Amino acid sequence: MKLSNDEITFIGYGNMGSAIVEGILRDNLFKNIKIVENDKSKFNIKNQNLNFVEKITEQISSSKYIFLCVKPQSFKNLAKQLNNKLSQDQIIISIMAGIKIPTIENYLNHYQVVRVMPNTPAQVSKGISVWISSSKVHKSEKNTIDKILNSFGKSIEVKSEDIIDISTALSGSGPGFIYKFLEDMISAGEKAGLDPHMSETLAVETLIGSSELLRISKESPKRLREAVTSPGGTTEAGLNFMEKNKFENIIFGTIESAINRSIELSKEDK
Repeated sequence: MKLSNDEITFIGYGNMGSAIVEGILRDNLFKNIKIVENDKSKFNIKNQNLNFVEKITEQISSSKYIFLCVKPQSFKNLAKQLNNKLSQDQIIISIMAGIKIPTIENYLNHYQVVRVMPNTPAQVSKGISVWISSSKVHKSEKNTIDKILNSFGKSIEVKSEDIIDISTALSGSGPGFIYKFLEDMISAGEKAGLDPHMSETLAVETLIGSSELLRISKESPKRLREAVTSPGGTTEAGLNFMEKNKFENIIFGTIESAINRSIELSKEDK
């Protein structure tokens, strides 16, 4: 079957898959989007570009690009379903955490593979994706992939899958760490006497505003921290407490633990 550059297939349609599809629709990148999803409750999305099916069929052989948006533990079963349904000219794009390109190549007997680590802010078009491709993926196809990833945020191409493991800890898991920090800031505000709603509003808006200032000013986090820290003031008092209690070590340990787990997951799926 002849491949169509105007067609893309998604296998799996969870939060991340749907965020990617929304970006593609918004930027009008593909005329036909096929979605393989066995949860029929997701079929009620109305768009003339979307075509939902419950099972993998021979029809996917017409799509130039195929996104694998399933849980890592489902991959081996998925590989069996894809057997004899792929052509070597198709591009497989995986967002499955911890599964490296050689593993995908071995199970699918397919050698045009891209591995992407997106993150959940993609759901509001503020994602950051780190990605790498196998040597068989051509420059023109990489340009298309870059456009896809930039449709729901920003993207960085890397040359080593080891960088993906590190990036998984920083950007992939990072939102979870930031939310935990916010949780504790909100709780601290409540403990000090603020009502829950006010404490949450102050903490969330402070994070949003600080991030926007960092982005627009193009100053370093260190420079902005120094600018808000007056000698003998409240910010300095709080930062001194952080330093005394080795806050830096907590952050380093958190990232290191996530990196180690990412590496473990990669080894488990060999």
